[in-house]
Amino acid sequence: MFEELTKGMAILGMVVFLRREFDGVVDGIIYGTFVAIGFAATENVIYYTRFHRDIGGIFFLRGVLTPWLHPLFTAMTGIGFGLGREHGAAWAKVVFPIGGYMIGVFLHAWWNGLPLFFGQGAFVLNLLVGLLMAVSFFVMICVLVYRKGKTIKKYLEDEVLVGTISQEEYELITSYGGRFKARLSWRGKAGARFVAAGARLALSKWHTLRAQKGQKMTISADFIVPLRQELSRLRTEMQANAPR
Repeated sequence: MFEELTKGMAILGMVVFLRREFDGVVDGIIYGTFVAIGFAATENVIYYTRFHRDIGGIFFLRGVLTPWLHPLFTAMTGIGFGLGREHGAAWAKVVFPIGGYMIGVFLHAWWNGLPLFFGQGAFVLNLLVGLLMAVSFFVMICVLVYRKGKTIKKYLEDEVLVGTISQEEYELITSYGGRFKARLSWRGKAGARFVAAGARLALSKWHTLRAQKGQKMTISADFIVPLRQELSRLRTEMQANAPR
């Protein structure tokens, strides 16, 4: 419980200090995963040092078979923060993170408790349960990424009509791997930032519309105009690097 609480506090810090970058569930999973990877790396060093005589077996178990467990557990808390961000209500920003945290604690305790209940058969059962968790987690991520992509497409369509972005830029921003494609092209780093700003603009509009429907306030509304200005500035920067 303390482990997940510590990692949850780290995610909370990101939500507070990087709130412009935190748009929803997908971001919650990403932040939760990175926090957990850092925690797991530190914990692995401790295990490798303490059980150095059996370091091969420990490495195989923790570094090869189950390196994704900590990211999975902590991602539940991240999902909770993401749901709270998407919902927007004050109660949701408290209830959903706590709920996600409790699910993460339950999964972590379940994993640690299997050997106590199943003895020698726990290793095989652990692998089967862990594999099921991993597959379920992967499917969930795919669904959420697809959902986020559809949201970005929907809320950038009118930006093409009003001239904020061109049709070509729209297709780049809404394509999978758009930021990577932009960086590898003549657009370079400015292009990657352009894609990121376009996606944030769409998600900020999405959050704002949801808040308006519920007659609530959201900080996302304050990001819309600056993001449009940032897109214009980055376009100028890209055009300066365009091939002639």
